[in-house]
Amino acid sequence: MDQDALNNAAAKGLPMPFAVSKSGVTLVAPTTAVYKEQLAQTASLIFETISTLGEVKIDRMEIVGDKKSIIMDFDAGGIVGTIFESAGGAVSSEYGSLLQEMRKKPTAVTPVRRKAVIAPDVLEKMKVILQDYVGDFTERIFQNQMKNQAINAEVLHEEDVRRLILALGRATGMIVGHSKGHELSSKLIELIK
Repeated sequence: MDQDALNNAAAKGLPMPFAVSKSGVTLVAPTTAVYKEQLAQTASLIFETISTLGEVKIDRMEIVGDKKSIIMDFDAGGIVGTIFESAGGAVSSEYGSLLQEMRKKPTAVTPVRRKAVIAPDVLEKMKVILQDYVGDFTERIFQNQMKNQAINAEVLHEEDVRRLILALGRATGMIVGHSKGHELSSKLIELIK
């Protein structure tokens, strides 16, 4: 997914399109910019919920409200969706078609330069710190985020660990509050400085 695909979808009729990858990258059209942070937090919660469900496959979710509604399509890479004015019923099938079309747009490939390798024992240190914030949920949250971020515990690169730290901070924030999630992220970053 790229910004051009979002802008193109908006031009074709999606009122407030957005895309959130499982790694936490959130893209929004200019019309959706005001909701960017809330969409990133919502996506984290949805990814956690889907991960907890295990084998249950969810393709689309619609939430219909009094004034605004949202439709989201899911795949292995993340979520694409749109926010729109409610019309008092089910979502227009036109929006679903536009979301599928938006997902098919080619993604720009950018070369990735891998940073330094970090010793795998940092993961255990991270779990100890995480335990102070989420207690019994530590292992589940940690493993869900390792899976969601597609991190190989055998060969840890700095950007993988940073991505995991951000994901753990967001997931923790959903449980104990945004400020505690930010505090956790700050403590975890100290492990790799």
